[in-house]
Amino acid sequence: MEQSIENYIKNLVRDVIGQTLGGLQSQRDRQTYVIANWKMNKNLAETAEFFQQINSSKDVSVVVCPPTQLLYPAHLFIKQSGKPIGLGGQNVHWAEKGAYTGETSINMLKDVGCDYCIIGHSERRQYAGEDDQLINKKASLAIQAGITPIICIGETLEEKNSMQTEHVLSTQLIGALKEIDSHNFILAYEPVWAIGTGQSATAELAQQTHAYIRSVLTKLIGDKAEGISILYGGSANESNAAEYSAMPDIDGVLVGGASLNAKSFDAIINVFAKGDQNQ
Repeated sequence: MEQSIENYIKNLVRDVIGQTLGGLQSQRDRQTYVIANWKMNKNLAETAEFFQQINSSKDVSVVVCPPTQLLYPAHLFIKQSGKPIGLGGQNVHWAEKGAYTGETSINMLKDVGCDYCIIGHSERRQYAGEDDQLINKKASLAIQAGITPIICIGETLEEKNSMQTEHVLSTQLIGALKEIDSHNFILAYEPVWAIGTGQSATAELAQQTHAYIRSVLTKLIGDKAEGISILYGGSANESNAAEYSAMPDIDGVLVGGASLNAKSFDAIINVFAKGDQNQ
């Protein structure tokens, strides 16, 4: 079984056609997203202040993912502001309900106004031991409940240095999407070696990786892969956002530390909004 999976992944890698930046079309009809992942940051007062200061754009889907305890207040602040900002959870449990102390169910996310949920973030994989099978169960549950999963994939520094990036990404993607028929999901490529380190993949490297991810996705779901938004995450900020926005297979960013400051997050939104207008 393992050998057949290995062979399948090798075939995917071999089938990838080298695509130059000039030969690629620009983002077609894919939706552009700028998504904030606050992780374990901010309190109630800071959340209120953020939504007072933040702007939005009709050209970009803006989503904010606060800690669970701040989701409902954030929902109210967004509603009060009248701004078209989406709300997302940072995690969800695979079961609909039950004796799972400290966990959050998909229906709880829906009740507090969430339309999105981050699933499979590398920090969840690292600290909570989440594997592809569990991520698949969570993604499937979210889709069934009408919540769009933001499925994260990415390689560690060790995997990158040992030339295992394609293998890792293929394995994670195949595992996460197993037996999922819906195309209502977002992918986020987050190289683990770039998260919270201040390092980031160059725009050219990120583009090459995104193009590879889309080629694997095409193997899995066919032409519909062209409509799936693939975001870049990993120390994305206002300084490098313009470079990423210029890449044809980068459909937005999943922002960590830079999303905690409303001014910085606004600057990133504006970069991608301008990029959409120029296409």
